[in-house]
Amino acid sequence: MEQPRKTIDLLRHGEPEGGNVFRGRTNHPLTDLGWSQMREAVKGLQWDVIIASPLSRCWDFAQSLSQELGCELLQADGLREFDFGVWENQPTEQVFANDFERIKGLWDDPMHFTAPEGESVLDFEARVLKDWFGCLSRKDERQLIICHGGVIRMLLKEVLGLPYPNINRVDVPYASMTQIGVNHGEPYYYQLLKHG
Repeated sequence: MEQPRKTIDLLRHGEPEGGNVFRGRTNHPLTDLGWSQMREAVKGLQWDVIIASPLSRCWDFAQSLSQELGCELLQADGLREFDFGVWENQPTEQVFANDFERIKGLWDDPMHFTAPEGESVLDFEARVLKDWFGCLSRKDERQLIICHGGVIRMLLKEVLGLPYPNINRVDVPYASMTQIGVNHGEPYYYQLLKHG
């Protein structure tokens, strides 16, 4: 007999204001297009609980959706995006042009990468997984987590057992949905049901 399991949907925020920048702790709101992208992504779906990053590009939509669906809403500070330190809110092209030797470490050797005046990938992983295991311990059958591209990549590393150098090979477009099936109770067994 198959063990009952819960489903956890990971929704990346839609397009934010501010253009193509390193946007970690930078708190840009969604554009009108970003709101439309997210509304389209959740159309006709229902959850028992919504858990969201506190950054406005996630939280504002989470508040609106929870009111619309009449479901519980929780804030998860550990699901904030990676802190890019001195590169925060800087155009990506400019950072790659001016500081390539340092930024390339995020792709070449993420396990040992720390953003200058920002966060290490290992610290990022630790805080993301702390809140992830908190989500797994909940009894809710259907959970929606509204978060960020970096967070989703880190969770896919956990779910799929990816090595560190492969975490940035996964495309996570704006307002994309990733669905994970997981059993109730430890040890947790994951199945990637959908991505993109």
